[in-house]
Amino acid sequence: MNITYEEAFAELKDIVNSLESSETKIDELETKLRRAETLIEFCKIKLQDVEVNLEDLLNKLSEEQQEE
Repeated sequence: MNITYEEAFAELKDIVNSLESSETKIDELETKLRRAETLIEFCKIKLQDVEVNLEDLLNKLSEEQQEE
């Protein structure tokens, strides 16, 4: 998927708003739900990656402080 987290999240919000306002036709429902599922998984992976990178950075900073 070649989009940013922010773009994926915005699209997901649009899908949710569409579903909540009953704008979605029954024929489009499955397509939107599958797209939402894909976007949720994408966002989840992005957040997990950021979490791992942040933990690594914090560990490195902690190690550097201990060495001083």
